[in-house]
Amino acid sequence: MGATTESQRRIDALGKALKKMKTSTNEACLYCDQLTRRARQLDSLTSPASDASSMLSKASNNLGATLVLMKDAKEKFDTIRDCEPAIERLHRGVVQMQNEKSGKLKNARRNPFEDKDQEKIVVLTEQDVYAAADSMEIIRDAYEYFIERKHWRSTGSALRSLERVHQMGVSSMCILGSFHLIDSGQAVKLKRVVKQEGTTKVKASMETAQQTRERLSAALQNRDLLRSIGEFEEYQPVEARLVRELRGIFECLGGNGYQLVPPPKNEPPGLAHHFGIPANRVVRTEKVGSGGYTNIVQRPLKTGFPHVDAYGEARKNVAFASIDHYYRRTKQERKRNAEKFSGSIMDVADTAARDAVRCLEHAMVVVAGEKNVYRTVVSPSLTKVSDEDGGNEDISPFYRKACAAAYSYVVASVVDKTMDIIETVFLKEGLIGHASGTKGGEGAVPLSVRETASAAGAGLRMLDGVRMLGPSLAKLCDMPIGDGSEEQPSIASILCIAIHRTTVKNTARTLENLAKAIQEDPVKGSAQRAKDARVANLTCDVVRAVRNVSHYDSAYKSVSKRRQLPWDPNMGEEAGELESFIRFLVMRLVNSLKGKALNYTKHPGDLGQARSSMFMMNNTFYLREELGPQAQNFDNPIDFRIESSWFVDKVNKLFESEKGKYLGHWEVLNTHLTSVEHDELEYQKNDNILSLDSGRLIKNRFSGFNEDFERIYDEHKELAVVDPRLRDLLQKEVAEVFLPLYRNFYESYSTIRFSKKHQSEYTKYSPYKIEDLLSHLYVEAE
Repeated sequence: MGATTESQRRIDALGKALKKMKTSTNEACLYCDQLTRRARQLDSLTSPASDASSMLSKASNNLGATLVLMKDAKEKFDTIRDCEPAIERLHRGVVQMQNEKSGKLKNARRNPFEDKDQEKIVVLTEQDVYAAADSMEIIRDAYEYFIERKHWRSTGSALRSLERVHQMGVSSMCILGSFHLIDSGQAVKLKRVVKQEGTTKVKASMETAQQTRERLSAALQNRDLLRSIGEFEEYQPVEARLVRELRGIFECLGGNGYQLVPPPKNEPPGLAHHFGIPANRVVRTEKVGSGGYTNIVQRPLKTGFPHVDAYGEARKNVAFASIDHYYRRTKQERKRNAEKFSGSIMDVADTAARDAVRCLEHAMVVVAGEKNVYRTVVSPSLTKVSDEDGGNEDISPFYRKACAAAYSYVVASVVDKTMDIIETVFLKEGLIGHASGTKGGEGAVPLSVRETASAAGAGLRMLDGVRMLGPSLAKLCDMPIGDGSEEQPSIASILCIAIHRTTVKNTARTLENLAKAIQEDPVKGSAQRAKDARVANLTCDVVRAVRNVSHYDSAYKSVSKRRQLPWDPNMGEEAGELESFIRFLVMRLVNSLKGKALNYTKHPGDLGQARSSMFMMNNTFYLREELGPQAQNFDNPIDFRIESSWFVDKVNKLFESEKGKYLGHWEVLNTHLTSVEHDELEYQKNDNILSLDSGRLIKNRFSGFNEDFERIYDEHKELAVVDPRLRDLLQKEVAEVFLPLYRNFYESYSTIRFSKKHQSEYTKYSPYKIEDLLSHLYVEAE
């Protein structure tokens, strides 16, 4: 029983457990169904989350890229803030330099409301220039960045700010470069004179034409022309620090660095004015002696590159001041020498020509110095340099051409000034402006042979210098562009051609004027004819003229090859030599002397024929002694002698066929010795002095007589008469021409008071004094 009960109890317990298990199983199934439903619900919820996660990843990547762009954009937008201080400092320093040069800084009052930082003096250093150049490069990069993003709202204001700061930098750098180039001064310095034993160096201001020619010829043969010309030598005036700053400026602004827009595809219009100008357009447009020859070089330099324009304008002023200062110095030196040697005979035209050649030599030195400056400052910017960021940017052909134009602009001002100097000598001392053969217009005194002879010699001397120095000057003025294209000549090169062409033309005019003066030397009229039948002034002047031109064979050939001359219509290699011109002068002289001698025979009596014969003998004898090959005076080997047979035959025949003559046309003095009618003499009230009008009648007669007598006496007192007896006869006859009338006139009117203060000056030549002067009128022939 007990065991059955135990079993029943266990069965009941097992039944309760199974029942409880069944209940738990039902609950578990219920929970599983719920879990399944929730899993399905969770699964429906987790699928969108995965898609969102993928999208968030993409958004994260986009956000990172946007942050990088925003950071880059922020740096570009901060360009103005970062770069403007360096450029602003450069600008303030340049403005301060401008104020110092204009004198505004010392006299300016301080504004109490201004920022004190602005009152600080800015001392620009080399690093300031470099910092500004770096800032300009950053600004150009930022500008390109914003140009590619024009759709941004802030792009417009950013571009305007960049343009403003960049323009400030360009302007400041150009002004600073201009100041450096001007302040550096002239590219020439005075030569150091090294004394050598046994040699005597002739001063440039005292050098003769022969000495100049020998010096230049030796220099051309030894190929050291620049070392042998002028009193100055070239040198590089820009200091090392300034050179570095200028190179930094040119490197920064070179190529297309001067602007923010893309480089131009077409040549700037201003460059065309500096190349390929026809030679016939080089004519004088400026006033003589104004400092310029043609207005072609007066145009402002507009190459399209502001820093190149600044270089050209700055160095042009310095180069022009150099040649102008030297020219003024030579003029003052010539004036002092004229005052110092006022008692001696000085050929004004020859000294002016000598100084013109000196100015030409100095111009070559100035041009050489400017070429040195150009190569130091500008040329490095024309060399391709590899960029740190990679790549070699080709130099713009327009930039190369602009630099060559700027150099031409600088040296053209020097050549233009030299042309003005040379032509000023031709027009003033050379008298080529009087092509009609007279000085001062119609009715004026004709050009004398002496004046035209000096002018011809001066012209040939200047042409000799231009002929020898011109090619070297043209080579110095040439600056190749180097862009591979066919290069046209620059203004400077054209002016070098024009300097030779105009000098040849003007020299030809001086030679024509000389021949014309000899040919047109008046045959008629006592005022223009020698009055003492001795060697005529015309003959002396022609001898002097022949000697003046005789040493310039090569210079004359330069004229005859290029110009048709009245005595030599051939040109080129068929043109005649200098001897043809000398023969023409001598033959014109002989014809003029014959005409003058023929006029003596118009006087009645035998005296006229005697004067004619003496006149021809004295003149032909003088010609033979001075220019003939048989002359006895060979002390001076420089004297020119005509060895040709035509000269000997012509002069000897004339000399043998003529006898002595005497020129006695002193009658011009009698024109002042007319009597004054008694009723024309009125005295002042209560005084014994003549009235003003009456006194003027006598004053004019005395002053006219004194002036003509002094002129005639001075012209003839040193002239020689071959025979002493003829000289005594001539002195007596000259006195008989006017002295009796003058003695009566002097005795009649010297006792009358016709001048309050200056009567002694009017009556300074008493008849006795005139007789004494006439006794020394002639000298013996040497």
